[in-house]
Order: sequence, then C-alpha cells, then structure tokens
Amino acid sequence: MNRAIVRVVLVAAAISHVAAQQDKAPDISKVASSGAIAEGKYSNSFFRLTVAAPNATLELNPLVNKGGGRARLVQILAKQTTFENTYTLAVLADTLAKYPQLQSPAQYVRSVRHQLEGEGLPTVREEFPIAISGVDFTGAILEEHVPEGRKYYRGMYSAFLDGFILSFDVEAASPENVNDLFVRSVSLAQ
Repeated sequence: MNRAIVRVVLVAAAISHVAAQQDKAPDISKVASSGAIAEGKYSNSFFRLTVAAPNATLELNPLVNKGGGRARLVQILAKQTTFENTYTLAVLADTLAKYPQLQSPAQYVRSVRHQLEGEGLPTVREEFPIAISGVDFTGAILEEHVPEGRKYYRGMYSAFLDGFILSFDVEAASPENVNDLFVRSVSLAQ
C-alpha cells in the first residue's frame, strides 16, 4: 500500500515538473526577437536554428501574438523564377503550454491537416516522421490550387522544442520539392 502511494506521489511530482517546465517557456516576443536575417539566411539563437533561403525575400517577424503565445518568426518568398522553382517557407512558433491536451507533434500536425482539409485542401501524404539535425519532426503534405488551375503543394512540419511547437509551413510546385526544400534549407544546432 505504501509503495502505491509513493508511486502516485512520484508520478504527480513528475507531471507537475513537466507542466512547470512548459509554463516557464520564455515569452514569445523574446523568441521572435532572437531571430535575424543575414546573407540570405534566417537564424534564431533561441532555437539554434538556421534556414537557408536562396534567391528569396525574407521578412522578419511578420506576426507576433504575445497574448496567444504564437508567432510567425519569418516569412520567406522565392524571387520570381520558373513555377517549378518558386517556393514559400514560414517558420512558426506556438507556446506548448497553450495546448495542455497536446500529446505529440503528430497530433498537432494531424489537427492542422484536418483544418486545412476542411478548407478544401486534399491530403497527399498523411503524418510521417522526418528528422532534421537529429530533431524528430512530423510532416504532412496537402495539395492547393491557384486560380490559373495549377496545383502546388503545402507541407507542415512540426516538433516540440524548448517549450514551443516549432513549425515550418512550406509551399512548392511538387510534394517532392516541398520535402526537399525543408530538408535542404533547415538546420538545428544540437
């Protein structure tokens, strides 16, 4: 009986410790201000993140919602080239503590994918694991259409990192280009 009580107390203490760690995540404004653009790259010292953006325009911190605990840290738009080489990439951060029911990055990506399906975007590839610099992400790819009838693809990649949900929203001309762009462009220092 005493062992059962000790186990319950230890489990409760561990859960409280994890919750406290998530609650102590830095303010989203601090995370956003940790970003910089130089020489065609976005870097964020908080996440130890670098995103290479060849032949693109980069816009730093286009949206920071301090009360909501989320931010679009950078928006990257390829300069006009051929349709096959055009891409967009956004780096997003959400405070993990704002989602207490969330159990995994796969659950988060699935939820976003379902929202996008509700907006009419069909799924091309459901949630799949992908690692960048030793960090495990979950990805999903959907199909979008432009008014001229051309298709392009949108990938969402997310991981839990340092009390945040770090996500990449990538658009390109094919599912392969979406995935390749994510793998080629993003690096995280350990």
